[in-house]
Formats: sequence, structure tokens, C-alpha cells
Amino acid sequence: MWFKSLVLLSALVSVAHCDPRLRFIFYFGSTQFIETAEFTAANLETLNAHPAFQRNIRTVMFHYGVGQSVSSSPVFDIITSYLFNREYNFVVVSYESNNVVSTDTAVDLAEGIATSLIRLFDAGYSSGNMNLLGFSLGAQIMARASRRVQAISNRRHIIGRLTGLDPFNIGPISALRIGRMSSADAQWVESIHTENPNRGDHSSTGHVQFYFNGGVSQPQCTQISPISRWDCSHDFALLYWSESVRSSVFTFPALQCGSWELYTSGACNSNSIGHVGRTTESNLRGSYFLRTNLSPPYARDTALP
Repeated sequence: MWFKSLVLLSALVSVAHCDPRLRFIFYFGSTQFIETAEFTAANLETLNAHPAFQRNIRTVMFHYGVGQSVSSSPVFDIITSYLFNREYNFVVVSYESNNVVSTDTAVDLAEGIATSLIRLFDAGYSSGNMNLLGFSLGAQIMARASRRVQAISNRRHIIGRLTGLDPFNIGPISALRIGRMSSADAQWVESIHTENPNRGDHSSTGHVQFYFNGGVSQPQCTQISPISRWDCSHDFALLYWSESVRSSVFTFPALQCGSWELYTSGACNSNSIGHVGRTTESNLRGSYFLRTNLSPPYARDTALP
């Protein structure tokens, strides 16, 4: 009886948080013939019945950053990379206005995503097969949504994988309200760092964290304006991830190490190697550092500095 009451309460909470701003766009087809199906917070569970949706494989749900949309160049690159890969169901959390996503709306948006996901899981899709992927503030929103899935469902549903692409530095005040990404947010949590501290947050980590070129700035970003350099380094998290998704093999080898200084000195050359990307080994723990090429393909063949 208590279980039925819990399920009913969960359903009532879900209905109460059907945020009308949320759109979930399911992408399928190919890079040449992209097809989409759109769902809302009120009917995401019907995604299970879509003929192109495969219920037994992993689903990646991606949330972009502030001021972006599905037509933004790096976001569209993520979309086409997953369509090229074709090993996953791929869904984008989207909004009609580019101005919706902010630290002021993050808590409500995460709540709407969480309750929508619970509807999907209660309809039969396994939460363990869900990979929440977020960039910038989108990473912090997805981290909170992942935590809320656990809390609202009383841990009946726990997200399988949470990936933060340069999680946004929301500052100490917003962090108290929104929370930061951590290893408690999902079964396995990874973070990718390309900028700090103006855009990226090195305090938002997971079971494993990867620092590209030290994680403070990217060598390809040589703009005169500091703001442009910060934005460029921040956005490179999307470019690196897209490249990893398109690869059919392990890519972006990195060395486990305590700091960038130790990595560049060669002190970690005998340490374990991990790989960044969709094929990342889920048993990795700790901090990993790596260098990249200055032009595509950015992934090097070696983890050595």
C-alpha cells in the first residue's frame, strides 16, 4: 500500500511541475536526413512509444548553455555527431526563447526536467540507461535534475550517467540554491574542464574529471579580448566532446595525475590512462590531464605530455 501511495504522490508532483517552457526534441534519422519529434513536460513518457525510439539502448539527453539554441553552431555539431554515431537515442532539452536559461530559472527548469524524466521512467524506460549531458549552466541544471530524480522518486530511479561539459561557475550564492555537480548526482558522474574560473568551475566534478590542456584555458583561443578568450575556451568543451562522439574507438587519452604541473613535468607518465568521450571507461576515478592538437582532429595518439 505504501508503495502505491508513493507512486501516486510522485505522479501528482510530476503533474504539478509540467513546465510549459520545456521542450524535448528527439532526433533520429541521419546527418543527411535529420528527423525530429517534439515532446513536452506533460507527455515525455510517450517517447517510449515512438517507432524510432529504442527502449533497450542508452539515451543521451543534452542541455545546452546560456544564450544557445539547437541552431547554435557548437550545439548543432553535438546533434549531428550523435546522429553520425547512431548508437544512442538522442534528445535535446530546448526552449522557444534563448533567454529562458539563467541562474534565476535553473532550479525550476531542473525540477521540470526531473519530473518529466520520472514520468518516462515510470512508463518503462530504465533510468540506468539515461545519460544526462549538459554544457555550462546546462551541466549544473542537469546535475540538479539528476539529484531531484533520486529525491522525488525516493531513489526508485537513479540516473546511470551524468556528464558535465565545463560546468558553469555559478558562484557561491547561486551554488547554495542550485547546488554544484558532484559524484552523488548519478551512478557515474564525469566532468570535462576547459576554462577556469571566469566560465568554468573546477569545484564541480564527479567520479572522474578531465582537464584539457590544464583546464584553465585552451591554446587555440588567442583573441585579444579576455572575454572572447574565456568564451572560446569554455566552448571548446563542446568541440572536444563532439569529436569524441564521432569516433568509433577510444579517443583523447589522458593520464591520471594530481596537477597540470606534475603532468607537464612528466611525473605522471607511468600512471594509468583513461579516455574522454562517449566510450569513457566507467571505472575511472580521480583527475586526468591531457594535451590536444592545435587543430582538428584535436585528439592526440598519446597521453604523454
